[in-house]
Amino acid sequence: MKAFFATLGFSILSAVVPIFNVEVYLVALATQIPKSAALPVAIAAGAGQALGKVLWYHGTAKSMELPWMKRRMESERWKRSFEKWERRIEERPRLAAAFMFSSALVGFPPLLVMGAIAGALRFRMSMYVSTIFVGRTIQSWAILAGLTHLFH
Repeated sequence: MKAFFATLGFSILSAVVPIFNVEVYLVALATQIPKSAALPVAIAAGAGQALGKVLWYHGTAKSMELPWMKRRMESERWKRSFEKWERRIEERPRLAAAFMFSSALVGFPPLLVMGAIAGALRFRMSMYVSTIFVGRTIQSWAILAGLTHLFH
């Protein structure tokens, strides 16, 4: 239970402050937990990452309302580009979800970048959180299950 809550907290921190790497944390943790704890701890890691990235989403969404950002968005080039990406996301929500899931699962495109884009373009929150949660849970489980198998 201690590993679950510690992982949840560290995962939130690592989602918000990129210098704290959750994958490195999970590698170290795998040496300390039994095989049976891999899935619950992976779920904590996925939940923590999803919760932490919600802060990035809202932070970026709010930054779009700042005066200097509004001035930048007034340029015709910026408007065209922004509207093009908005349209793409609205017209192809499954593709947007696939990109977000890929980002969460394998880190390409980088999840930090995808979180900022999602906030700016106002991805559906349910899609945003669920794809990050599932992708990061699978990634965390793969790390933990593989390494706990080696260490125990």
